[in-house]
Formats: sequence, C-alpha cells, structure tokens
Amino acid sequence: MARSRWRVIVGLASILVACAETAEEAVTCPPSPWRSSPPLVIAHAGGEGLGPANTLVAMERSLAAGADLLDVDLRMTRDGVVVATHDRDVATTTDGAGNVDELTWAELRRLDASAGWTGPPIGGPVRIPSLEQVLTRFPTVRISLELKQVEPPMTGPLCDVLRRTTSVGRVYASANEDRVVYAARDACPGLLITTTYADLDTMRSSTEGDADWCAASPIGQPPYGEGRLDAERVAMSHRRGTALFVWTVDDADVLRELATAGVDAVYTRRPDIARAVFDDVGVVVDVLPADGVSGG
Repeated sequence: MARSRWRVIVGLASILVACAETAEEAVTCPPSPWRSSPPLVIAHAGGEGLGPANTLVAMERSLAAGADLLDVDLRMTRDGVVVATHDRDVATTTDGAGNVDELTWAELRRLDASAGWTGPPIGGPVRIPSLEQVLTRFPTVRISLELKQVEPPMTGPLCDVLRRTTSVGRVYASANEDRVVYAARDACPGLLITTTYADLDTMRSSTEGDADWCAASPIGQPPYGEGRLDAERVAMSHRRGTALFVWTVDDADVLRELATAGVDAVYTRRPDIARAVFDDVGVVVDVLPADGVSGG
C-alpha cells in the first residue's frame, strides 16, 4: 500500500513538472496596442456615405461626425503620384475616362470626383486628392491605407510620401495581394501592415500556446458576415494579440451587435451612425488603447 501510494505521489509529481514545463514553454501573446472599447470608427473610403468616396469633402465631414480614423484607397498616376481613389477606371467615379495609371496627375486632378454623387449638394466640383494632400490636410489623424494597385508597383512613391510627411507612424497598410503589402513593409521601415492571408493560414493550423499562435500583426481585418464574430471569437483574437477591425457595416443594429461583442474598430460608410451607436453602447471590455487611439 505504501509502495502504491509512493507511485501515485511520484506520478503526480511527474505530471506537475510536465505541466509546469508546458506552461513555461507556452507562448503568451503581447496585447495589441490597437484594442479599443467602444470600437474605433473608421470612415470607409473617407466616409463615402457622407461625401464622394476618397475625397477631402467626405473626410472632413466624417471627422466632424466623429470618425476616429480615415480609410483611403490608393493608386498611382502615370507620372508617379499616389492618389486616393478606388477604381482603376476613372469613369466609375468621375466625369472623365481612362485608367488612373495611364493618366498624369495634371490630367487626373482636372476631373470632377463628385460626378456620381447622389447625396446632398457639394457646391462645386470635387477633385481626387493625392495621398500627400490627405496627409497634410489631416496631420494628426490615423489613416488606413488600402493599396489597390498591383502593377506598376507604387511602393517607392508611397514610401517617399510617408517619409516626406513623417507619417509612417500614424498609418497602417493592407492589400488584397500579400506581395503588395509585404513590399510596402520592406520598403518603408516601421510601416505597420495588417494580418495577411499567409498569416491567417499559419494561424489556422496552430494550437493555442504554440509559437505560431500569436498574430503576426496587431490588427486583423475580418469582413462582417464571413464566419462568426461573437464575443468568444473576439476574445480568442485578443488572446492572440490582435485587435479586430471589421468591415464594412452601416446598419445600426449590426454596429451595436459588434460593439457588444467587443470588436475594436469598424469600417463604415456612415461614421455619424456608428459614432451615435458606439457612444450609446459605451465601454464593453476593459482595454487601454494606444496613445492617440480611443473609441470616443
């Protein structure tokens, strides 16, 4: 009996040692500095529900309505000027014709970017802004850069603008193709990029506590409606060290649902609606956002 008891004690001790070693080896992910409650309001395409997409008019209205960050789509002209516009074909959003990368900056800036606008009157033509104009007009605002152009690459001119305006530390970049955003990160030291598709593949195959469990970026950007976005998934993402920035939502009920679930930011065409909802919901989870980033 004594021998059996001793075997049990030795066995338990072995298990405890193994557990301790596992605990020591388990990876604890550093918290994302982009956590926020209530969520940050990100004006999608500058706030295209309040003004023509990616224009200074929309951005100014969005910030006045309570947006915390601006989101801009980027392409490059034939002569190397990085501009804020979504589509390659300018006919979709302006009174002109042709492709952005086949037009010069002088040609592009003559076009009226409010040609397709159906909202309240703007009071005159609206121009496509350059990225430099956006950054200098809003020198303290954090900005999401969506890199739309693949070829020809715009990495060099993009980095030049960010350095010239000392903006690398207040922007982050994403793209539909990993190689585009990786090239931007490599060319612009200090440029933050969001979680890529390759990162997601690695994370999906990992187990909590593994070396690959932690997110490669402090910002993840899932689209609303793709998979489950409840409090449990949000909490798991936070344990991985990533803040969840969800896109693109304008409905007040869905915005409230996401805020209650604890997401950290939402891209929206209607910053005015999102601001009202998030202010009403208030703080849901106890987080300390990074300096200069807050949800209200």
